[in-house]
Amino acid sequence: MEKSIKTGPIGPTLVRLSLPVLAGQAFNLLYNIVDTWFIARIDPSDPWLVGATGLVFPVFFLFLAMSFGISGGVSSLVARAIGADRSHELDRTVESGIFLAIAAGAITLAAIYPVASPLLALFGGTGLILDYGLEYLFWLLPVVPFLFLSAVFIGILQGEGRAQHIMVGMMLGTVANIVLDPVLIFGAGMGIAGAGLATAAGNAITFIYLLIVFLTRKSRVAVHWKASNVSFPVIGEILRVGIPQSLMNFLASVSFIFYNRIMIAINPMILTAFTLYSRLEQFALIPIWSLMSGLSAVAGQAAGARDFPRLRRASRTASRMAMAVNGSLLVVFALSSPFLFRQFQSDARVLDLAGIIVPWMAIATFLTVPIFIITTIMSAAGFANRSLALTAVRIYGFNVPACAVSAYVFRGNILAVMQAIPVASALSLVLAHAVQRNFFRGLESGKLAVRFSAKASADQAASEQAAAAQGAAAQTADAGQANAGQTEAGR
Repeated sequence: MEKSIKTGPIGPTLVRLSLPVLAGQAFNLLYNIVDTWFIARIDPSDPWLVGATGLVFPVFFLFLAMSFGISGGVSSLVARAIGADRSHELDRTVESGIFLAIAAGAITLAAIYPVASPLLALFGGTGLILDYGLEYLFWLLPVVPFLFLSAVFIGILQGEGRAQHIMVGMMLGTVANIVLDPVLIFGAGMGIAGAGLATAAGNAITFIYLLIVFLTRKSRVAVHWKASNVSFPVIGEILRVGIPQSLMNFLASVSFIFYNRIMIAINPMILTAFTLYSRLEQFALIPIWSLMSGLSAVAGQAAGARDFPRLRRASRTASRMAMAVNGSLLVVFALSSPFLFRQFQSDARVLDLAGIIVPWMAIATFLTVPIFIITTIMSAAGFANRSLALTAVRIYGFNVPACAVSAYVFRGNILAVMQAIPVASALSLVLAHAVQRNFFRGLESGKLAVRFSAKASADQAASEQAAAAQGAAAQTADAGQANAGQTEAGR
């Protein structure tokens, strides 16, 4: 498995690693659609119920951002350690990650509960939509510890390339969530609060399954249950890569404050329309998220082995695959969106606004996909700070200002605001390609060095140097065989 990830053909390897995650993400998408449908069924004539989930989304996205940071930091550490054959780092990963997840979960809950109401008000919540949002959020908050603990195990499995276990965990949690939605929303009479509790319960089930995977030693990285295995250098390396990844997602979450306020100032109904779009657009994005998961293992192990030509090829191959798949799915989504939106909302005003949003947001998403690949490559290699800088400029240097300026100049014309977003995305893409070229040149020239959690021992360093020399020799041999094959074919 590890050898094929480090040296196998990139395209087929990415497909093999991505398909299990794609299946799990497909179930997760099914949950999002079903969850939205059940919430809408509480009162189909009330547009604020679905809108309340959009109001809470930035907070939930904050939780996701932190969990992505944990899983991304762990995944990068594990993949680079495997690529460099640093088994001593792998032995301390689980306990260090669990310690970090528990600490982060406790701090998050202690911080969010007291400020929930002013926080949702900051996001634009008032009146009934604020009441619904608070009810939903309070019952959603128990998801935090399970989300963070699961992130540790997902990161390890992702770095190893054992995506099938991630798939099963996601499926089990999603099925439980879907089953519990009607039971808690309607059967227990909890309403929108039941949807929040069902989400927390589903994530708890995912965590239990992943814990069993490690207890039954289906991963190369084992749980030793030793406090002495909590390593602050390992935690430091997880945080060094994970914090920028969390901040990347946090910046995206905070940007919804600006987007929500801009849209509510134009027309409060836009928030519900945009929430519907965001939920349903995910079916075009889950293949990209799945591909990014597989790419993390390939890129991380290539970086650990210092195989920079393979890292460059992985970026190029993944970008082409992502744009081909995402472009096709976005066309299907745009054509089918009028029918899809009518299944969740009957208010004609919301449906009209959704029709304006779809084509322009689809174009913006398509242009952003290669940027996701670029940031994944840099983060997996241990340079998440560069991904963070690129993401910050993309969102706050281009997207948010473009929306704000167009809303101000065109005085509340939602079409003008939507048209400004793909223009900003195109400018971001140009910048991202320049950043990527500079990144690869830095690696290949030696100006950028792949880092690990701690200095290796003399024996370990010698082993790594020998492995690097063997890798270089293998690449030279492969090149010689390829040239010989070409010569023979020419004859």
